[in-house]
Amino acid sequence: MIWGDAAAPRARRAGLSLVIAATAALLLTGCVPTAVEAGGESRPTEKAAVTALTPSPSMPPAPAVISTQLISGVGPRAEDGVPLDVPPGTRSVLIHLSCDPAERFTAELGDSMMLGQAPLSGPCDDARTLAWPWEARSTGVLTLWMAPEAEWEASVTYSSEPFPQDPVLVSECETYSNVYSQVTNADEGFGYYAAFGAEEWNRRVDAAASLVDTLASSSTSVLAPYFRSMHTVLAERSPIPGGMTEVQEFWEVQNPISEICATNHSEVYVLAEFGG
Repeated sequence: MIWGDAAAPRARRAGLSLVIAATAALLLTGCVPTAVEAGGESRPTEKAAVTALTPSPSMPPAPAVISTQLISGVGPRAEDGVPLDVPPGTRSVLIHLSCDPAERFTAELGDSMMLGQAPLSGPCDDARTLAWPWEARSTGVLTLWMAPEAEWEASVTYSSEPFPQDPVLVSECETYSNVYSQVTNADEGFGYYAAFGAEEWNRRVDAAASLVDTLASSSTSVLAPYFRSMHTVLAERSPIPGGMTEVQEFWEVQNPISEICATNHSEVYVLAEFGG
């Protein structure tokens, strides 16, 4: 069931790359963050004047990069994982992953669900650096899912800088999870579980459309154009009830939202109403 141009953003990679590049730059350089204007221009954020202090010999400034590690292999490492030599003092782990052929991958560091973090997925190319927070409960095992014939190389950087999680994205991804849950539960309840009819399905999807419209109006993050597109997809849906999550236009917007939220380790999730 495919219909119309749902006005999905043309700059999906640009939006996601902006989040990834900003994260990696902050971790590796500790530079002052910049605010991104709607037109793509950036301006330095204002900060209060501070008095420079000379570090004492007993407390030297710690470098951002503690150590690096180079690992390579062929095919997925889903069963045994890839052991990482994480040094003391690590607060974030950055991995530059390249593959041949450059197909899609999924990578997970430790137990994402237990840590409240996210597996990271995308095309295995040179355009991205994967980053995870490192905490006391983290485990140094990298799990990879990719094509069996893919030759891969992972350049790992262990940093003393904390992972720069964006609190605005945390809030917006949390709110959007309610939208995604409403749509998923509407489809499940109408279709597989036959818990209600077309009128209730439409009411639920209308509620999801209204919520994401409000979110689009208030959003101050890179997700704003995707929220607007999702509102269009939901509001201009097919008159035939059911199957919203089977529509191509839905996933053309849902996927980049999920990837941006995952990159910030504020993963989009579903609060399942049925079958839980």
